[in-house]
Amino acid sequence: MAPIVVVGGGIVGASVAFHLRNADRDVILYERDTPGAGTTGDSIAQFVTHQEDPDPTEYRLRERAWEWYSEHAAAGRFSFEQIGTLHAAGSPETMTHVEDLVARHRELGVDVELRSAADLAEFGIAPSAVEGGAYFPRDGYLDPAEIVQYFLGEAADAGVGIETGVAVTDVLTEGGAVAGVETSDGTVEASAVVNAAGPWSGRIDDMVGVSLPIRHTYGPILVLRADHEVRMPLTFFDEGYYLREEGRDQVFAGRFAVDYGNAHDLDPDRVHRIDQEFHLGVGDLLATTVPNLADADVTGEWVGLRTVTPDGHPIVGPTGLDGYYVACGMSGYGIVRAPVVGEVLADLVTDATDGTGGEFRDHVSPDRFG
Repeated sequence: MAPIVVVGGGIVGASVAFHLRNADRDVILYERDTPGAGTTGDSIAQFVTHQEDPDPTEYRLRERAWEWYSEHAAAGRFSFEQIGTLHAAGSPETMTHVEDLVARHRELGVDVELRSAADLAEFGIAPSAVEGGAYFPRDGYLDPAEIVQYFLGEAADAGVGIETGVAVTDVLTEGGAVAGVETSDGTVEASAVVNAAGPWSGRIDDMVGVSLPIRHTYGPILVLRADHEVRMPLTFFDEGYYLREEGRDQVFAGRFAVDYGNAHDLDPDRVHRIDQEFHLGVGDLLATTVPNLADADVTGEWVGLRTVTPDGHPIVGPTGLDGYYVACGMSGYGIVRAPVVGEVLADLVTDATDGTGGEFRDHVSPDRFG
């Protein structure tokens, strides 16, 4: 039988290849650049338990991913820095929402602490600027490059072909089914194609006439360097801004926007730049809420693209074209979801009936959009 082709070598595509490594067919992964060079490399890579609208199935999905990450991090396969996640409330209205989130997360069994404004001073947050917050102590950040390397290393050792610097330029069909792919290196037959191309996934879908509700949002990030040691969990503030420590004296400042209604169809090949409005917004946040970072130097910046869906859940599974599968629309949580997405997709492609990812299939199915 012809091989399974995986398009995209970010953390999701790498996870798919890893979980397909023992399939009864050959597997080839194509990455147009270097593994993890796109959205994965632009990510701050925080494992986040917190949900704005807690969903039991999503909670179980994240717990399963957490089990995978914690096991492999404990074995020394990649690093993990446990710093926590904080949802800070800047107004009484937001604090009411935060208190509700704490109660709903506790119903799911999540370890979450309700913190007062005074409690947040340990992170350099001015108590006068906030009402309090919800703190998730278990969370922390990973190194996405290490995870991608582990996934692909294990896959390659099992015989998966990893083709880097090779772009998929067309998906070939015959008789209503996938027949192969055209690449920058030539034509390859395929019995199945998995689209894990991140922000480029819409282009791959267009090659076969598949239409899915996928849009993009900007993920701007500034790198700040302070003149003192910083302790800052991943902290979400009002207006979508966030801060997160990076090492001893660095902080990432970004904006987390995943609302499908405000998303766009953006060109992932275009060089996107941070606008002045974002710089000013971060400056205002620091001056009013985290004054000990107000004089921090900006030492770097970049813009990533998030691929979002109407309900915030990924789109993973088969499509109307026989043999064509998608694993896209991570909505800002690709790092969090990747181990389970790879597991679910591998089970579907190989027709596994005993796969442990079965309970999540409906949660992420393309069919939910009709």
